[in-house]
Amino acid sequence: MKKSVLFLGLIYLIFISLGLPDSILGVAWPSMNGDFRVAASSAGIVAMVISIGTILSSFQTNRMIQKIGVGNLIVCSIFCTVIGLCGFSISQNFFFLIVSAIPLGLGAGAIDTAVNDYVALHYKAHHMNWLHGFWGIGATAGPIIMGFYLKNQNWRGGYLVLASLQFILVVIVFFSRKQWQQPRKIAHASEKQDSMITLIKRPGVIFSLICFIFYVGIEACMGLWGSSFLVRVKDIPISTAAFMTSTYYASLTVGRLAAGFITFFLSSRKLLYLSETLLIAGVVVLLFGNGNFAAIGFIFTGLGSAAIFPTMLHETPGRFGVKNSARIMSLQLALAYTGTTFLPPLLGFLAERFTLVIFPYLLFVFGCILLGSTIILEKRVKELRN
Repeated sequence: MKKSVLFLGLIYLIFISLGLPDSILGVAWPSMNGDFRVAASSAGIVAMVISIGTILSSFQTNRMIQKIGVGNLIVCSIFCTVIGLCGFSISQNFFFLIVSAIPLGLGAGAIDTAVNDYVALHYKAHHMNWLHGFWGIGATAGPIIMGFYLKNQNWRGGYLVLASLQFILVVIVFFSRKQWQQPRKIAHASEKQDSMITLIKRPGVIFSLICFIFYVGIEACMGLWGSSFLVRVKDIPISTAAFMTSTYYASLTVGRLAAGFITFFLSSRKLLYLSETLLIAGVVVLLFGNGNFAAIGFIFTGLGSAAIFPTMLHETPGRFGVKNSARIMSLQLALAYTGTTFLPPLLGFLAERFTLVIFPYLLFVFGCILLGSTIILEKRVKELRN
């Protein structure tokens, strides 16, 4: 029992480490772009390289699991993030920074896909929600660590500390890697697997992919454009807008931890419907709310968002079968990263033409597509089971 609890704690620790680098580029970039003498908008190039690496590794994760095992893959992937973070800390020019972003993205994508699939197969829904809650803890801690070093204009030190923490985790996971080799409920390697085209044609898979694109798009748009919307459209002071944006992430993290307990008495299907309805309600409050009342919209949207991503991931084996769960998980996460990469720029492109007034309207459309796709997905899965 003690051994299994420690192993579960290690899984949570891995997701804290996954969240650590995710939110620090934006915090450090005002200092970094001055050192590299590049435009402020160049951060988008770095972020896109990381995202592309993440997408590519997500597609290859299942193949690598079959070749070297989950434990070894996670060790190698975390080590890739160490290389990337060290590269950031010693970069002397923008080109080297871009090169360093490649292993950072590749490592993050493989960790995310492998651990999510493992937890979906071997643990109950509340653990998946708590897992992503711990990611939020890491995403919150990263800027705090970087902020400490930015007081002395030492963003390199911040990246080096994160690389050191990741390296310690590499050592821990290396010595526990055999714990990951327990057999799956159904061994992937021993069964004939469907082709990728066949997988996509399975009832409900397309709608599942649509759900991932638009949910993650909403989350990314809230993080990137939420504060600007409050300042430019709602005339809220910058400092207050920053605080309101932080309430979104706080609600997201707290909501995921709370959702773990809610799953004890509410089915995943009902939790998804409730969450997506609350998310849409939060967007409506953003649309019509003024002043500090708009903060309620951020809180509702954060709480509504909380359980959606982990619940959809956990439902993957149950919806589409254990045999193909890892490959469909890879597809889902790859499409999720695609949504993160392209939907926020799309909103920015439209905002240039219609101003940021369009922000809540577009989120409302995204939310309705998400809810509609979930309803159709559940219907397709139910028909398949019958």
